[in-house]
Amino acid sequence: MKIRLFHKFVMVLLLVSLVPITLLGYRLISIGQLGVKTAILELHLNMAERIAGDFRAYTDRMDGRMRFVMDAMLKLDWETKQALLASLMDTNPELKEVSVLSASGRELIKALSPSYSAPAPPGASQGSGQELRSYAGDPAFRSALASKKITARFDWSSGRAEMVFFYPFQKDMALRASVSMDRFPAASELKEVGRTGFPVVIDPAGRPAAWPAGVEAGELGGIKEWPITRTALSALASGSAEYENADGRSQIGAYAPIAEPGGAVIVTQSREEAFRYALFMRRQAVYAVLAFVLVVLVAAFLLSRQMTGPILELTRVAGKVAGGDFSKTVDINTRDELEDLGETFNNMVRQLKTYSDMQVDRIIREQKNTEAILFSTEDGIVMIDDTARVQLANRRARSVMGVNQDEAIEGRPLTDIICDAAVKSAVSEVLDSRKENFVKEIEVALEHSRRFFKCFSAPIVAPGKSARLGTLVAFYDITLDKDLERIKEEFLHSITHDLRNPMGAVKGFVEFLLKEIPGPVNEAQRKMLVSIDRAAFRLLGMINNILDIAKMEAGRMELKLTPVDVYEIARRMVDLLESLGQRKKIKFVLEAPGPVVVDADGAMLERMFTNLIGNAVKFAPENGIITVHLEEDAEKVTAYVGDNGDGIPLEYLDKIFEKFEQVKGQKAGGTGLGLTICKHIAAAHLGAIRVESELGKGAKFIFTVPKGLARDDHGKIFIRVAA
Repeated sequence: MKIRLFHKFVMVLLLVSLVPITLLGYRLISIGQLGVKTAILELHLNMAERIAGDFRAYTDRMDGRMRFVMDAMLKLDWETKQALLASLMDTNPELKEVSVLSASGRELIKALSPSYSAPAPPGASQGSGQELRSYAGDPAFRSALASKKITARFDWSSGRAEMVFFYPFQKDMALRASVSMDRFPAASELKEVGRTGFPVVIDPAGRPAAWPAGVEAGELGGIKEWPITRTALSALASGSAEYENADGRSQIGAYAPIAEPGGAVIVTQSREEAFRYALFMRRQAVYAVLAFVLVVLVAAFLLSRQMTGPILELTRVAGKVAGGDFSKTVDINTRDELEDLGETFNNMVRQLKTYSDMQVDRIIREQKNTEAILFSTEDGIVMIDDTARVQLANRRARSVMGVNQDEAIEGRPLTDIICDAAVKSAVSEVLDSRKENFVKEIEVALEHSRRFFKCFSAPIVAPGKSARLGTLVAFYDITLDKDLERIKEEFLHSITHDLRNPMGAVKGFVEFLLKEIPGPVNEAQRKMLVSIDRAAFRLLGMINNILDIAKMEAGRMELKLTPVDVYEIARRMVDLLESLGQRKKIKFVLEAPGPVVVDADGAMLERMFTNLIGNAVKFAPENGIITVHLEEDAEKVTAYVGDNGDGIPLEYLDKIFEKFEQVKGQKAGGTGLGLTICKHIAAAHLGAIRVESELGKGAKFIFTVPKGLARDDHGKIFIRVAA
């Protein structure tokens, strides 16, 4: 499929402009999205780290106050210590309970927040909030005494998250402080992130300890199962991740671990909300790219049209010029190379018009001369193109084809305009034949006479060139040749009839004299009479051959069909003619499987073998070999006579069966009628004869006689079909 230049320009411009901008836009969108996502995750990460820092600061403040209290208690008595603890509770509302523990874990003194009322924490003995408890079973207490270091843990015994600190005090005592997490969100300014995001502090078990006031507790359900929760509790440093919560919704989050007492800070938000701006940016970028594509399409269309318009105009005008219209020019005003091309094209058209005007008169003059020659010749000439359409036909050709002289036939198929069926068949056969110099004879009834033509064809080639321009079909008038041949035939027949009777009388009288019926003859007279008899016999045979040919051509030769043994006929002819080859010491070979019986005219077959063997004797060399071969199959009998003489040139293989035709340069005598008679005998038996020969290797004449020959009621020979 041919793609127009305009479409090619559009496609090239689109590829050059759209592919890079599309790839660049895609890359920029990807980078922009990645940057926005990274910034959002970084924001969440900073928030988590800030809250974790606030948590450490929150616990550090408590630690500073506790250390101050411990230092002060070293110098005070028990009553003053109790007052100090009460004062501490009043000034630090986040404190729920402060107590001094003995080495056994029993509370010695304690101070409670007025709002404190809760069951005993794990590891403490049961009792009211005002009673002194024992924390001997608390692992954090034992760890503090053993390590002499501050320990802390989350406590949930009151139903709310609290932090419990154990400070080693004096030698074997400890200070216990319980800090509520209720004030931490306000202290750390825990706020929601957007509509779906929020930070949350979790303990080492994954339970939420602190979160913004606006977040419902139900939103924290299943927080232990969040993938980010497990990651945060096992991480040693802060990080971020994308995950799905218990409801299967996509989330993003950041986390920061809390070193003491363990746990982590998690900031989570819906992925859709968090990346909404990134998605908005992507849509805006896609819209921008689509707008650019539209602009490029329009620009490519306009630019391609501007570039291809002059070329298309050149093509259109060039087509007009090719059709012979030299009045057309192009008008291109692009102020570039295309305008120069248009001017050059216009100059070329003007030059072509000048040259055309100069050539028209000469062409017309030559055409008229050619037509005068063609139409004055007595031979028919037809010129056709490669599609067998008529280009030119002269007067004689129109007459032969039966076409009116005024009828327009140019451009029509040759076989469609021929009226005479015989002429049409001959022309078709000539055009379809692949043989070189193939000729077909036809007889045509013209207006005042019947004439004979030879029809042949030849390729039309321009002088000095090999390109074929068409085909020439010619009708060569051979009426005069036919008339001369007929006159010659009539003359020969007349002469032979006039000579046959006198020659018969001469031969009869010579035989009469040789028998010495009139009287004795001497030896010299006998020799002369024998020579006269032989010459008369040869002349009489020649006359008989001519008369037989005339009968055969006139169709008056009648076959006498009888069952004959072809082998026996061949054997007799070999025995009869073997003496002719004795002078050249020729060897005769008869090859046959045995008796070969066929319905045929025995006399005609004898004459066939006589002519073929006689010719072989003439052309066989000294000590040559003549082979007579017979074979049969279910349909026919095949025989051949071969010799090992000089052979027959290729150009004579088809001619030697014509009358009086002999190979030039081979002086073997004869009239040239023997093979013609053989051809007619084979045809009369519905068979065929042919020759195979190669120069220097002899010749082989092969003929066939069909089996089952019979004569119908009208005397016509036919082949019976086997039942």
